[in-house]
Amino acid sequence: MKTRARSNKKKYGPNIVRAWFDTVFQYVLGRLESERGHLLRRNWTFRFYKQALEYMACILEHMPATTSANLEQFASFFPEVNDLLVEHDRRLGALNAACVSFHEAIIHDPRFREVFADVETQAAAEFGVEFSSHFGAFSNREDFAGILAEHLVNNVGDLPNYYATARLWNKFRDRFAPVMASPELEACREETEICGRDLLEAGDRLTDMLKTVRADLSLEFDVPFATETASAL
Repeated sequence: MKTRARSNKKKYGPNIVRAWFDTVFQYVLGRLESERGHLLRRNWTFRFYKQALEYMACILEHMPATTSANLEQFASFFPEVNDLLVEHDRRLGALNAACVSFHEAIIHDPRFREVFADVETQAAAEFGVEFSSHFGAFSNREDFAGILAEHLVNNVGDLPNYYATARLWNKFRDRFAPVMASPELEACREETEICGRDLLEAGDRLTDMLKTVRADLSLEFDVPFATETASAL
């Protein structure tokens, strides 16, 4: 996103600030808050079939057209914010790449394949149903392994019952602990967690900057953060 330095001559007023509050600040800060929760739990929301993070994305990705245009306009006046947007998106790309590499390393690890085969055999005796019944719409063995490896990448603990894999995963997930303790996979895990911490820090810097600019604009133009307030009791 190209930007130019903010002019000393003001080129925006209360109406534009109101639009920034209702679109840019509301949207971006909301996404960053949601992202932060996932990062603190070290749940990267990686999906192997998409090779992407499901609930974390570049700021401009999936934004409504009007919101995107307003963000570009806002960033043109506040290049320091744009720099942090670029840094956030760069860090997110690094985390995505780390998750892809981590998942690939798990899938191709001989010890993982061995434990997966054992779990496949034991699950039939434990639950008395087809192994495929634990994986929803997925139908082939490689996808089954991919889902379990995805859970490992995302540091998934016990799953609620509404997940298709919950019964299988909650019963057998500890079987994969020795696999994940190998030096090769531990190195991949550490790299992923470093990328996660970097993204968390980038998101916090961006959040702090946005809140500071929002507060300054609110006071300068006498524009409230939200258009409506709760009625006093």
